[in-house]
Amino acid sequence: MMDKGWIVPRTLALTALIAIISATNPNTAQSGQNEDWCFSDQERTDDETITGCTAVIGSGKLGKDKLATAYANRCLAHLQRKTFDRAIADCTEAVSMAPANAIAFAQRGEAYCRTGDIKRCVADFDEAMRIDPSDPSFVYLRGMARADAGDSDGAIADLTKAIDQDPETASAYVRRGQLYEAEGDKFRAAADYRNALRIDPTDVSTRERLEAFRK
Repeated sequence: MMDKGWIVPRTLALTALIAIISATNPNTAQSGQNEDWCFSDQERTDDETITGCTAVIGSGKLGKDKLATAYANRCLAHLQRKTFDRAIADCTEAVSMAPANAIAFAQRGEAYCRTGDIKRCVADFDEAMRIDPSDPSFVYLRGMARADAGDSDGAIADLTKAIDQDPETASAYVRRGQLYEAEGDKFRAAADYRNALRIDPTDVSTRERLEAFRK
């Protein structure tokens, strides 16, 4: 009969050997680092995300779904770095592989808004909302993106819908209030600022805006 006493020590030895090989093989270590930078939920910089995702995309080892995720993650990093053309290109790759990826559509929509392409921005957010109608963040994000792009009427309409869906989103009141203020509608702006402060009394800049109306 086989002596089972050697199994655990041999397994431990094999595990240790694999660890040594991995540690001494820079390609293996770098590959693991790149995957962490691209896919991990841990905090990392946009540059690290772009570096990691670029490496794993170029490796040719990813399946279709994971490749789509890599493109979407790199898209977000470019979006945050304000390299909007690259964000659009990456999210386009992502949605071509995963047409049910609502987040990728929303990210591309924001990038389109930031470049002033309101029509495509709205179309992408509409698609994100069609794919996942349960997510109230999409209409809010579209409103914020429209505001940044100078589409005041569209932004106010979206932020109003967002507030209807979630009346406790302070930033939606603040941004809509700023738009009303820019249009000279101090009454509505003040009402929005008061609602924002009700939700977040620590918002100093909004309190200062509201107090400025009383001077």
